[in-house]
Amino acid sequence: MNGELASLLTSFILVTLAELGDKTQIAAILLASKFKPFPVFIGGVVGFLVVNLFCFILGCWACTSIPYFWARVGAALLFIVFGLLLLRNGGDKERIDFEAGSSALFTSFALISSMELADKTNLSVLALALNSSFPVMSFVGVVFSAFFMMGLSVTIGSKIRAFMRFKWVFYASSLSFILIGVYILMETFLRI
Repeated sequence: MNGELASLLTSFILVTLAELGDKTQIAAILLASKFKPFPVFIGGVVGFLVVNLFCFILGCWACTSIPYFWARVGAALLFIVFGLLLLRNGGDKERIDFEAGSSALFTSFALISSMELADKTNLSVLALALNSSFPVMSFVGVVFSAFFMMGLSVTIGSKIRAFMRFKWVFYASSLSFILIGVYILMETFLRI
């Protein structure tokens, strides 16, 4: 196998394994259970790639310029606020309105990109950027992984919505967002 293909496959496998069961995947599943799948997919992929492209291009500088502690606290608070907004808006709506003009695309972008800040995937992408002989092919592997994982997550989320009553999915996802936020806060503060 040539070096370029090896770089692409290595990054695809590394990032995909890092994302399996990760909070980003759970967030995408929950978003797809609430919103139409396509905007969640596009917003999620773009959010994932924006953050990881930033890490890839800026390398170690990105790690030192975004303090790990504050990135985790911000992500946790976003999860909690998102869960509380879901509960506030009630379970009778097919679409959750954050504010006038908000959309599933923007919501997915904002939540997924914030989830990726200071995430283990960033460390994987930084390592790939620093160690690859073929950095462009390594990032292509990251892009393929983003499409694969977001597609898988959105498919799962939309299937959940199809066979469960909306109100139950609504309460389960609202509670899940709040619990994930609380967990991230607890984990972050216990590391001090």
